[in-house]
Amino acid sequence: MLEAVSLRTEYLDNPLGLDTVRPRLGWKLRGDGRNVMQSAYQLQASAAESFADVTWDSGKIETSQSQHVLYAGTELKSMQHVFWRVKVWSNDGVESPFSEPAYFETGLLHSSDWKASWIEPEKEVDIDAYKPAPYIRKEFTVKKGLVSARAYLTAKGLYSFYLNGIEGTEDHFTPGFTSYHKRLQVQSYDVTRLLREGPNALGVILGDGWWRGTTGGASLKNNFGYKVAFLGQLVLNYEDGSREIIASDDSFKTSRGPLLKTDMKAGEVYDATIDIDGWNKLGYDDSAWEQVAVTEDGYDNLIGTRSVPVRTKERFKPTVLRTPNGETVLDFGQNIAGWVDMQVQGEAGTEVVLVHGEALDKDGNFSLQNLAHGELVDFQEVHYILAGNGVESYRPRFAIFGFRYVLLKNYPGTIDPQNFTGVAVYSDMDETGDFTSSHPLINQLVSNSKWSQKGNFMEVPTDCPTRERAGWTGDAQVYSRTASVFMNVYPFFEKWMADLAAEQFLDGSVPSTVPTVIGYHNLAEFDRLSKTSTNPMMAFRKPGVASMLDGSSGWGDAAVIIPWTMYLCYGDKSILEKQFDSAKAWVDYMAACAKESNQRFKDTPVYQNYTDGELDANYVWDTKFHWGEWLETDTEFTDLAAVLTKTGGCFPDVSTAYFGYSTRLLAEMAQVLGKTEEEAKYRELYGKIKRVYNQYFIKEDGQILEGRQAPNVRTLAFGLTDDDKKQAVADRLAQLVTEQDYHLNTGFLSTPFILHVLADFGHEDIAFRLLEQESCPSWLYAVSKGATTIWESWRGLKPDGEFSGSLNHYSYGAVCDFLFADIAGIRPVWDVPGYKHFILKPLAGGTLTHASAKFESLYGTIQSSWEKTDQGIAYRFEVPANTTATIMLPGSQDDLKNGFEDFTDVRYEDGRIVFTVGSGDYRFTI
Repeated sequence: MLEAVSLRTEYLDNPLGLDTVRPRLGWKLRGDGRNVMQSAYQLQASAAESFADVTWDSGKIETSQSQHVLYAGTELKSMQHVFWRVKVWSNDGVESPFSEPAYFETGLLHSSDWKASWIEPEKEVDIDAYKPAPYIRKEFTVKKGLVSARAYLTAKGLYSFYLNGIEGTEDHFTPGFTSYHKRLQVQSYDVTRLLREGPNALGVILGDGWWRGTTGGASLKNNFGYKVAFLGQLVLNYEDGSREIIASDDSFKTSRGPLLKTDMKAGEVYDATIDIDGWNKLGYDDSAWEQVAVTEDGYDNLIGTRSVPVRTKERFKPTVLRTPNGETVLDFGQNIAGWVDMQVQGEAGTEVVLVHGEALDKDGNFSLQNLAHGELVDFQEVHYILAGNGVESYRPRFAIFGFRYVLLKNYPGTIDPQNFTGVAVYSDMDETGDFTSSHPLINQLVSNSKWSQKGNFMEVPTDCPTRERAGWTGDAQVYSRTASVFMNVYPFFEKWMADLAAEQFLDGSVPSTVPTVIGYHNLAEFDRLSKTSTNPMMAFRKPGVASMLDGSSGWGDAAVIIPWTMYLCYGDKSILEKQFDSAKAWVDYMAACAKESNQRFKDTPVYQNYTDGELDANYVWDTKFHWGEWLETDTEFTDLAAVLTKTGGCFPDVSTAYFGYSTRLLAEMAQVLGKTEEEAKYRELYGKIKRVYNQYFIKEDGQILEGRQAPNVRTLAFGLTDDDKKQAVADRLAQLVTEQDYHLNTGFLSTPFILHVLADFGHEDIAFRLLEQESCPSWLYAVSKGATTIWESWRGLKPDGEFSGSLNHYSYGAVCDFLFADIAGIRPVWDVPGYKHFILKPLAGGTLTHASAKFESLYGTIQSSWEKTDQGIAYRFEVPANTTATIMLPGSQDDLKNGFEDFTDVRYEDGRIVFTVGSGDYRFTI
């Protein structure tokens, strides 16, 4: 049996609205037995699902490639629907049947395709106040013989739409978060089933969203503009071949409704006593509604949707708590990002309030103090005013909250848990990886990491779903590898990296948040507040100009590290092609900064010595502001002022290491892309940085900074250490961990790598003791205290029993890569990326008696497990069709005689039995 399954276009199932004319196609092979490889494929495309008329036939292509295959049929046109299918041949000559067809559809590829106008429903707005949501409607007629209908919609702000009273999509927070002035996504929907012959009604609600709502830790408003707006058109195709377009224009009418406040962070106010029932249905009397205004805004920044939609996911029922201070709190048992779906019945005008938070204080009372140093107002609240006409249901439409607990105020009648449902809401990425072991706390750590990813991967990779909700580049780059194990994040990061490039400054520096929420895109708002505000966070960045907080090492390096990580984990070099100029601009920025002098260090040796006529200091980055290692274990959650006071924001060991690492990765990118001149240039630059780093930062005994683990971790992980110093640096790291009684003192940037480098340099026992440590500071400390997500700070629970900092911050969850890549041993390789070929190098250790990881790669299921038995360690591996793996098992030379004779390349290297396998299931006991 041989077949092609799981057909995807642009990593998505049957997507609509693509804005590329050469979409990427991919499939998996399913075949019996071992060593199944694809030897050839044949692709066909057709306008009809029956394939009666084939518009493209690739013929038989002799290759094993089954991912990232570019569509090469007839040139695609706007709004073109294409079915495609594939058959494959195996290396044994078996020919499969054609697969079940998949399809894709292009969107509006050209500005001339747009017949709609941007419309604004608001005349005047109070730019300092929360605004009610505008409601927009239009009635139109559908002629007889409708074959298909598509809606192409976008907004400045957020939109929901209805046709004949039925909500048009299950997607939320559309059109998503991008660098709006340069990249505004358009969604495409098949709305054929929602229309009927004759009169129909279209209704739209607009919310503030990221466009003008509260964003970032400083709660900036009006980041992109002051007024919300809508652009949309319905394209109706009839059986006689004609086409009709219903486009947004001045015939649309608008009014206010019950949704009085729509701030994503502050929350919503909904007054159900305001009755506009039927506003989105046919025949509603809108004679009192006003006409919208048409603007002259154009289409140049419009793009097709580039990522997975945001959807409602898991659901939770609460436990009802009566707290010591007499309040009612709903405990949903899991810290999530989302909302509460509530049912309520009571008198008209009753105002029910829900306040969302992550913690109870030491006395068991609801608290938001872990998220603020003072009183929080207008934060994560829902106010629902009852209509009084029986059982009423409400859930937020344009707001999302981070919470486990909900403070419930003024709820009428008996509080029944069945009337409340906590709903997780996040970008709908396929879940791909899981890890289990004999250690229940480690298993919970995996769950916590997954939930922090779910809670923070909502359109952009945020730092937390509560206080800031910002796309911090440093957090994302340290977690990106782990993220790719738990979920298929390629389209998510591909879209976000394009926004990083769009937001990048002319000098090559990269914002610390993307899209930035520590500065404005709206010049008028910047000018207004810069003259009046006393809050320094309110006007940090003039549009288009980097602030002091931008361009930090470890954060800006996301421009290089994330594209490379996506290439390594998915094997798709198109992200390197798209991001290369951005990555190069960042490295060039670092090089320019390194050449600047810092008078603070002018008397140090690096400023006195020259090599080949160049000052050694030219390859040390000791200028500009940097966040540094950030939140090391012996620091509590602190504000920016503390960082500036302590170091002036200068951490040469951190910034120079990232300068070297990103330069090396840029050279690797250039090699993959065939850019030989750039490769040579940046390899030479990397060599100079590495030489200087070894000479001035690494002492003979392997110490870099006294008492600090992070510099040793980073140096080894980034490959910056000369061969003759590597073991000394690793041994000094092991000593530092031992001196801390097997505790961490690392922060955000180096923590993901510490277990890897300890294990790689012969300190596996220390790595496992560190992993299994349960007292603070450690990964399992939070787990042992009942955490259900990853904490921002190692000391998130302070000695006085109070919580500190966000309780949903995925950065430290990056340790889960060690579970997959080392304990289970599943590792991609640079030479054949994307798990087309991979390594299986399991590591049994610590108190673990068994461990298992499963990962759904682009090619199929990879599985690795081991268990300690009376006969030895029993290993089991699963390798998917059309891939190969190098298995590396710990053992002795004598073990080569125990069942490995069938593997022609079996050998003994560095204490491991090494051999290559094709697809299939494999079991060994050593």
